[in-house]
Amino acid sequence: MTPPGEEALYGEELSPGALVGSWVVEHVHYRGPVSWLYRARDTRTGEAAALKVMHSRFTATHTALRRFRQEATTLQRLHHPHIVDILGHGELADGRPFIAMEWLPGRDLAAELAARGPLSPKEALEVLEQVGAALEAAHQAGVVHRDLKAQNVVCLRGGAEAVRVKLVDFGVAKDLSPQTPGASSLTKTGTVLGTPLFMAPEQIRGEKPDTRTDLYALGLLLFHLVTGKPPFLGTTPHEVEEQHLHAPPPRPSERAPVPAALDAVVHRCLQKRREERYPHVAAMLEALRRAVHGGQGAVLAERTMALYAEASVEGEPDDAALERMDALLASASATAREAGLEIRVDGASCVLAMAVLPEAEHEEREARARLLASALALIRIAEALPSPPRVTLNVTVHVDATRRWREKSWSTPSGTGGLLCLSGWTVASDGHALVATEAALRGLETDFLAEPLQDMARTGHRRVMGLR
Repeated sequence: MTPPGEEALYGEELSPGALVGSWVVEHVHYRGPVSWLYRARDTRTGEAAALKVMHSRFTATHTALRRFRQEATTLQRLHHPHIVDILGHGELADGRPFIAMEWLPGRDLAAELAARGPLSPKEALEVLEQVGAALEAAHQAGVVHRDLKAQNVVCLRGGAEAVRVKLVDFGVAKDLSPQTPGASSLTKTGTVLGTPLFMAPEQIRGEKPDTRTDLYALGLLLFHLVTGKPPFLGTTPHEVEEQHLHAPPPRPSERAPVPAALDAVVHRCLQKRREERYPHVAAMLEALRRAVHGGQGAVLAERTMALYAEASVEGEPDDAALERMDALLASASATAREAGLEIRVDGASCVLAMAVLPEAEHEEREARARLLASALALIRIAEALPSPPRVTLNVTVHVDATRRWREKSWSTPSGTGGLLCLSGWTVASDGHALVATEAALRGLETDFLAEPLQDMARTGHRRVMGLR
């Protein structure tokens, strides 16, 4: 029999002092329809944390339980400066799952707008640069947020510093990776998920979402930020859904003092057919920069080098193969850091790292040469490992122009997807390989032995074989 004092601590609503994993509950922060959100504190470090605990009535619902657990696994994959960090997850003694996340000392953008009114176009751009960078990282990891709205963007402030935001609540996120167990059954066609005020037409119709679904929501958020209200309002959810499906989007300039060019950005984002929206977040952000800066979209452009390392297993992975993958990716991260790069994505099978190149020509050249030599040494280490297990390491080094700003969104002024659009520059190989793009190898041809890739000769990709 559970002691009365313990029952009081661990009832449906956890009381202050309840121990959940290594976090002790301080107080209830928010009572949601599916879960409670508590402020807690780590007993080991004393750091504050946000503790999300599912209601007990949903633990018997298989789909709800899987969605809650998926949020934990999704957040674990998405390490990004503008996505909330996960600290841990598990289950209470009664089976209720929990997620511990970093505590964000701020308020969401909906509360911010209610308190201070609409943002200026420049302020909205600053916010969307950060939200867009978070979405780009999620999309690259095969995740669509599907519930992007002002309430799911937390605004952090540090004195007189510019606004800084983090994207939260991946509870209805969709994993588009075909290899993810259960991905195809977690959300069946015909199931509507999201918030009616901020749902894309394909969500309302119960169709499969893709990255352009988040582009629609990004347009809704832009409209909301500069006018103070969402574009489609109604007295019932059905009325709002009908507007998303059939009503032409209103122009922000009809409700706020914004440039007409901003209307065009919102209009394209809110197209009913996803094929008519921007193809990716980077293209939308570039158009928004041009609208806000009067055509000067590519401001503060500079060159950035990137390293992408991906490990893959031949056949069914076992413990030995997974351990080798982890070891190789850890070595790739260490290699990138030693070359002065910052880790931007740290996934289960990949690492993406970036660094702004020096402006001086000789220093820029030395930085690229140093990275290529270190990456080549990493490939040599992988080649020297015994087989089995058969684990392949592919590394690609690239240089592209980026727009650098206070939070380093790493978006590209060309609107082509840039460094975060990995499909545009990374290369997979059957064996261990270091590949350098033309931009990464330019001026270093006499230092490195490299040969064109047979299938990508036109793009300038070269397989780096060694030092000359």
